[in-house]
Amino acid sequence: MRAVSRREFLILAAAGLLAGCRSTPQTTNALALVNGTLIDGTGVEPVPDAALVIQDGRIVAVGPRARIDVPGHAQIVDVQGATILPGFINAHVHQAYDESKLKAWAQGGVTTVRDLGNGSARAELFALRDEALRNPQCARLVAAGPMVTVPGGYPIVPWGGDGLTVTSPDEARQEVARLLEDGADVIKIALESGVIFRRQIPMLSPQEAAAIVEEAHRRGTLVSVHVTISSDLEQALDAGVDDVAHMVVPGAGPDELPDDLIKRMVEAGVYWEPTLELWQGVSSVNPVDYDRQAIDNLRRFVAAGGKVALGTDYAGYTTEFQLGMPMKEIGWMQEAGMTPMQVIVSGTRHAAHVCNLERELGTLEVGKIADVLVVDGDPLEDMHALANVRLVLHGGEIIRG
Repeated sequence: MRAVSRREFLILAAAGLLAGCRSTPQTTNALALVNGTLIDGTGVEPVPDAALVIQDGRIVAVGPRARIDVPGHAQIVDVQGATILPGFINAHVHQAYDESKLKAWAQGGVTTVRDLGNGSARAELFALRDEALRNPQCARLVAAGPMVTVPGGYPIVPWGGDGLTVTSPDEARQEVARLLEDGADVIKIALESGVIFRRQIPMLSPQEAAAIVEEAHRRGTLVSVHVTISSDLEQALDAGVDDVAHMVVPGAGPDELPDDLIKRMVEAGVYWEPTLELWQGVSSVNPVDYDRQAIDNLRRFVAAGGKVALGTDYAGYTTEFQLGMPMKEIGWMQEAGMTPMQVIVSGTRHAAHVCNLERELGTLEVGKIADVLVVDGDPLEDMHALANVRLVLHGGEIIRG
């Protein structure tokens, strides 16, 4: 199948429109959430005393309660002044082909995750992804499959893992086309020269990286890139990538993010998942303040108008990561100067964008899939409210509450 047809499958499965995808059908019943404050994920001001109406897994009406016509047959859920938000998305995780983890994310209000690299056989990975999509209790899984690299490149070195290796621009195009036909939702490439590891690691040539991006874009999907230092970031931007999967940090020496690269990213609309939880973990076992440099670089990127997508690199390093709502990551994003609304948008609308699902997820707007998080308290006043989960809806179905 073409890559687009795979993405359509993902969307249909998420909406519960494929046979057998739901434990209980909702073809005639409507659900309305009322008496809550709505934060819709777009970044606009909250709507007090809001109503959200769902039919067949999709949002059919949303806005001030006084302006919404709630169907007479709808099940009414009074959220008693709680805050209604889109389900959150963690746009950078690993080892997500696991039902127990997907359920834990969903229960925490993270209704979608994007796995950005697994070395297992991709047919097996995509089959596991499809199986998870049939279970509404599991977070939706967006799958990149294996990371695209070169022989002896990252992540094969230094971690001893696997990747999809290419040796020429033509082979790069062919392998990426095959990966998308096999079922990948997005493409992940590695541009890691090894400076941070104090060694030389071969990586994709500029021509190979550009060929991958061109082929992915031609087939309607996006390309995420692993980089860790500014010089590798420059090559990624030259290739035309869509999002950057780590904030750059010091390599062999100081690596303050250059202003010209910030400007290029902002002008090109390239998104960033800073993975501050990763850098905190790395710093905890290394005598380098990667975490402080990452936070400082993120602060400058956000101040320049850069677009941030929430992503932690869950299971991407040997230290322990937070499963569920990534409150640690959220706290460090605030430390970098992001406002609560900016953090919420990063975990909803912007994260949906890098998953190539912005038309279907990430905001509470008419026509979109009803992934909804309801929390007690006001996260704009105290972001710890995001951990006070009252309800979680996935594809319009209440899975917690």
